[in-house]
Amino acid sequence: MLNRRSSRASCRAHGESVRRARRPGTPAQRSTGGIPSTPVRVAHSVRAYRHDSATAARSGAPSDMSERPPVTDWATDFDHLSEEWAAQGPEILADLRERCPVAQTERFYGAYLVTRHDDIVETARATDTFSNCITAVNTNHPDNIKLDLSPITLDPPEHGPVRRPLLPSFSPKATDELEPTVVAMAERLLDDMGDRKLVDGALDFAQLLPVEVMGHLFGVSAEMGPTFRQWVDGMLKEGQIDLDIARKASSEVQEFFASQLADREAMGDGAPDDLVTMVLNAEAELPDGSTRPFGRKERIGALFVLMLGGIDTTWSTLGSMLFHLGSHPDDLERLVNEPELMPTAIEEFLRYYSPVTIARYITEDADIAGCPVSGGRRVLLSYPSANRDPDYFENPDELILDRQNNRHMAFGVGVHRCLGSNLARMELRVGLTAWLERYPNFELAVEPDEVKWSVGPIRGPRSVPIRILS
Repeated sequence: MLNRRSSRASCRAHGESVRRARRPGTPAQRSTGGIPSTPVRVAHSVRAYRHDSATAARSGAPSDMSERPPVTDWATDFDHLSEEWAAQGPEILADLRERCPVAQTERFYGAYLVTRHDDIVETARATDTFSNCITAVNTNHPDNIKLDLSPITLDPPEHGPVRRPLLPSFSPKATDELEPTVVAMAERLLDDMGDRKLVDGALDFAQLLPVEVMGHLFGVSAEMGPTFRQWVDGMLKEGQIDLDIARKASSEVQEFFASQLADREAMGDGAPDDLVTMVLNAEAELPDGSTRPFGRKERIGALFVLMLGGIDTTWSTLGSMLFHLGSHPDDLERLVNEPELMPTAIEEFLRYYSPVTIARYITEDADIAGCPVSGGRRVLLSYPSANRDPDYFENPDELILDRQNNRHMAFGVGVHRCLGSNLARMELRVGLTAWLERYPNFELAVEPDEVKWSVGPIRGPRSVPIRILS
């Protein structure tokens, strides 16, 4: 399905190049309403992008959402930073999986979007051709993205030696030891909500718990919570459109962690046992068996990516869980009455509401599922789409609390799979359990289609108005 190419070739018709046999017993999923029905016009060759006045309107340059030209066809002009995408992402992806599984756009200086499970797995694992040196498709030109977020922006063989020293802090043992602290945090957040009958599941709870957890792990004051949230929003939401916001947030985060590292270094042996100290003392493992201390950029980059990865993805999923249960009373009743389903239900929530769409940088011309992609551009890997691929999951558009054989990729795939998956699962389980014990009967206070979803690489509900019923 994926071949390197020294020259561009024609993209064969969709029916010839990317159709795959369906697994026995798995129904075909048809597209739903609400998205453009214009037939796909797949280009027979992919032109190298030239940034001139003719393409500026499609490059993603407008910094205001109102300035963004409307999508003409999601297969050839997708815009994953549009409000339409935020509102109808699952429906758009279902349509693309069926009719154009490798979409393209001239926005964002030229980019691609891979939507099928097996194609995403293969692309994610081909790190020589699809590099992790750039992990976002936004309004910035690829040549201007120079942020070093080790280890996530490193590829093999450099990636492993910097990733491995971080793993023990997120092991099952470390997560188990942290759990009582997270339980206490969740209980306190619920206490703070008092006896109100109208609350916001996202703003009052889901968006606060992961921030408190990461602040605790970094060894910083709880007063940093609002600042962490502002930084995360600045880089992963508003900053995807307005680059000045992203640059400001990025600079402040780097300055903050540089200061924290300097403080720990000055403390010497008296430094607290937290993630900052762990990263300060971390040593990369070299091929010959020797080690070397992390460099300054590696230290700041590791803390930077731990903050980003540890906050928005978890709060988005927890908010989605409350959104779902508030709008699906049968699932709420079942989970309250059968708490033993919680671990399996968490995996299904992760599959169904997978928040992350990640990018790769294309190092050379290549093929994905028979479609040519040009070196120098970026490609989006839609984990949410992979997790609803009917070729891989039976009844993928149904949330089944006791679904078995649920090998989803909410945490990614390959060498860059999320190293904090144990922590995220624990936070989701603890957070939802505490909520249901406190509020076993609740509902959305608005219609489901009134809930707004975030724009950017992490999809989650911005607000989840909830009415407490008992």
